Amino acid sequence: MSLSGSLPWRFVSALSFTQLVSYGTLFYAFALIIEPMERELGWSKTALTAAYSLALVSSAFFAVPVGRLIDRGYGRAVMTGGSILAALLLALWAMTDRYPAFVLIWLGIGAAMSAVFYEPGFAVLASRLGLLTRQGITIMTLVGGFASTVFIPLTHLLIDAYGWRGALFVLAALNLAVCAVLHAASIPPAPARPKPGGAAPATAHPPSNPRRVLAKPAFWLFVATNVLLGIISTGIPVHLIPILLERGFTIEATVAAYAVIGPAQVAARFLTGFGERAMSLRGIGVATMALSVLAFALLPFIPAGSWLILGFAALYGAANGMLTIVRALLPPELFGREDYGAIQGMIAMPVRIAMAGAPFAFGALWAWRGSYDAVVMLCLGMAVCALGAFMLILVAPRGP
Repeated sequence: MSLSGSLPWRFVSALSFTQLVSYGTLFYAFALIIEPMERELGWSKTALTAAYSLALVSSAFFAVPVGRLIDRGYGRAVMTGGSILAALLLALWAMTDRYPAFVLIWLGIGAAMSAVFYEPGFAVLASRLGLLTRQGITIMTLVGGFASTVFIPLTHLLIDAYGWRGALFVLAALNLAVCAVLHAASIPPAPARPKPGGAAPATAHPPSNPRRVLAKPAFWLFVATNVLLGIISTGIPVHLIPILLERGFTIEATVAAYAVIGPAQVAARFLTGFGERAMSLRGIGVATMALSVLAFALLPFIPAGSWLILGFAALYGAANGMLTIVRALLPPELFGREDYGAIQGMIAMPVRIAMAGAPFAFGALWAWRGSYDAVVMLCLGMAVCALGAFMLILVAPRGP
């Protein structure tokens, strides 16, 4: 473990690149593939996206056991196995023409997500980097933040060249040849088990009980902030274009605003990760919640055609980018460094379940109220509640 000194760049770069590929193939490619699937197989978008939502729910239930395995030193097996599973399931998806099989495949992809996305990556970095974890996580999220930038156009080109089935075979090969290989080569192996009657190796540190955090008010407040902002971060991207069109913006202005979100996320992560001397993690957390409140408080007052819509997109994107850093780095400060992976899984579980239902819930609220004004007001209310919950964290008793 690197408690101090220089960052192991080869290790960090390898894990960061696998995040880019994993998110690009398992998270972003779906949006492009459902259109040709709908045309060929006749399945509705509702049916297709339902399977995707089930994957998020599935990943939630695997989050805690995956975290515990990483805490016990099995990060290499977990992340390598997750990438192999992802490759297999993407290949099966390419061959499927039956909806029940498609649903089962996506339930399995949810399990693969839980083993290769940010939370397990953060846990593996934390176990190796020690005091350098903040820099490592910043680099990982910076690289991972370009997943949509790389894989949306790449997937589009693959579909044009090989069809959606051929594109999926290429994406499966990337998980096997890139992610599985890099995980196996770069992550340290599990500690050796002691021989019967022998002493445990000095490097083996059995984790304590992660359930201890359930008795801490700060844990539940932290979960609440992540659930509330997680709902916003999943629901808004799906509905942002119709929200802005309904408010009178042109499609060109809407697309321009959407394009600002990604760079704003990356810039905020960079400033957050490397500005540790300027602001504490708790201060960064307050700023994250405040930016989200400011974004949705500003949106109702932006007239159609105003360039201020780019300001909303920048505030919203910056809040999302900073939240990733806060979610990764603040738990050790609040709850201790032991059981990092399991505690990350305990936080991720309710967040992913809430995220799975967010796009549908926003759409249902729009249908009920007849406009997106109710959705914007709901997002503002959730952002205010998230800020309030986070402020309570700062005064909550930390306990033993």
